[in-house]
Amino acid sequence: MTNEQPWPFDVDISSMDTGSITNILNDIEIHLPLMESEDDVSELLKVKELFEKELMVAHRLH
Repeated sequence: MTNEQPWPFDVDISSMDTGSITNILNDIEIHLPLMESEDDVSELLKVKELFEKELMVAHRLH
């Protein structure tokens, strides 16, 4: 068991439309190669995973 804090923040993105989520994911893909450290890449990948999960939920609902 770890003492890891919830990441990245407590936010409800369920009201975002799929187009907005897709745009954010595209932006993340563009920015990934620009990250200077492995920690930065890791954090951005966590954000990407958060939005990908929401996009999967949204696709199931439509």
